Amino acid sequence: MEVSFLKNHHHNLFENKPLLFKKYICKDCTQKKKEYEYDNSENVPKDILNLGYIEISLGKFPIYVTTPTMVCPFGFNKSNNQMTLQFTNVKDDSEMNSFFRFIQELEMKQMEYLGINDDDVDLYISQIRYDKKGRYDPNLLVKIPFRSNKYEVEVRNRDTSCSIANIYNFSKMRCDIYIDKIWKFNGKYVCKWKVKKIMIQ
Repeated sequence: MEVSFLKNHHHNLFENKPLLFKKYICKDCTQKKKEYEYDNSENVPKDILNLGYIEISLGKFPIYVTTPTMVCPFGFNKSNNQMTLQFTNVKDDSEMNSFFRFIQELEMKQMEYLGINDDDVDLYISQIRYDKKGRYDPNLLVKIPFRSNKYEVEVRNRDTSCSIANIYNFSKMRCDIYIDKIWKFNGKYVCKWKVKKIMIQ
């Protein structure tokens, strides 16, 4: 069931594929309901004051990958529709290390495109979370899309469908995740990984 349920897109499918970016500027940033238009200028994105968002893809395809088996240490956080996935044993597990480096490299390429360097690296909000004391493996912050009063995610536990509420502390899972946009928010840039499917193990 898992094979047909998840896409099983290994991250190495995207190795050496070029990242494509498309900038969209905000027509009138004072309006509550924003309208955006494509910007084909060569301007450095971080210098565009009315930048709204940037579409991001790899080659001709969306950046859509299936994670290795990961632990969700804190379960699903309903207050912000987010959860964290731990890069468990990232130093010794070659598959986990490869996936971790894939996420890191994607973030570095985004910062390079934005024009962010060592002097203003704090303008980019990484989705990798590190334990301040270095006692635990890093985590990847992921978002569960929520629209029209419902979660846009499919969750299964073996052969049966289940609720997102069935994700408890330390659940093990594989997920189909994707990114599609870099948003400018309060003067900073963020590209959130969103979850499409979850297979609880």
